[in-house]
Amino acid sequence: MKALGSLLILAGFGAAWAGELSRWRFETETLVQLIAVLEALSDRIRLTRMPLPRLLRELSRGRSNPVGPWLAEVAEALERGELLRSAWDAACRRLPVEDGVKRTVGDLGYKLSGDETEICKGIDLVTNWLRENLKERRREKRNWTRQATAVCFSGAALLIILLL
Repeated sequence: MKALGSLLILAGFGAAWAGELSRWRFETETLVQLIAVLEALSDRIRLTRMPLPRLLRELSRGRSNPVGPWLAEVAEALERGELLRSAWDAACRRLPVEDGVKRTVGDLGYKLSGDETEICKGIDLVTNWLRENLKERRREKRNWTRQATAVCFSGAALLIILLL
């Protein structure tokens, strides 16, 4: 019975560790997708004279969660007649990323209305900031993985020792 309890505790801590690692990977992948879609948006703004709702809808096609639905949500809001700034900001608040990224990408909504040069400059500033954030996140990942592994499995080992 004690051995079974110990295995269950170890499995529980392992599941918690795997869940956190999965969340970390999902947030990192979301950052990568955000950078890619904002770069594509900047390129298309420079190359086409397409209305923004149509451009956002085109960019949302073929994109996975959560970036594809985020772009589609902004496009739908603009087609309903909502203001760009409020639609962009509301959609950004639902992105599954840390608050600093939500704020930075949300603030881009203020820069998306204006001339082509200003819009592209604003997008470039945000994508550069996101790239730096991603680099820092990847550097922190190694330390975080070690710490999370140590905490989860040390805690499990301590509980197992106490049970035995």
